[in-house]
Formats: sequence, structure tokens, C-alpha cells
Amino acid sequence: MNSASHETPTMAWYRVPEVWLMLVLLGAMVIGSFALLSSAIRTPDTHIVVPNDVPRPSRIPPIQRAPTTEAAKPTEHRQAS
Repeated sequence: MNSASHETPTMAWYRVPEVWLMLVLLGAMVIGSFALLSSAIRTPDTHIVVPNDVPRPSRIPPIQRAPTTEAAKPTEHRQAS
């Protein structure tokens, strides 16, 4: 057997196009991350004003009572107003 016929041709890593695709995508991700970080650091937070909004101590929305009719009102227990 000839040992030269069983050798597979090898290429250097920098000659494989897929390696360059991965490096370009990773580089773009790192550059984009730093750009987003610098934008977040330089831009101050702004207060968003919502019309007719009242400040609340928690994130629970205010309770809005459903409109009741005479038939839907409880007879035994009265709700405190």
C-alpha cells in the first residue's frame, strides 16, 4: 500500500471561509454590544408621562369597581363605601 494515497489534504484554518464567517459575526456582536452599552451610559433616563395617571406606591393597578345593578347587589352583606 502506498501511504501517500491515504493522506487527506489539509488546509490552514485561515483558508476556510466558514471560520471567517464565524469571526465576522462574533466581532459584529461584540462591537454592537459595546455600542449599545455606551449608548445606555451616555443617554439619561427619561420620565414617561401618562395622562390621567396617579402615582401608586406599588405596581398593582388601582381597583375599579364594576358597575352594579339592583339585581346584582348582595342583600345580606353590604360593602363598606
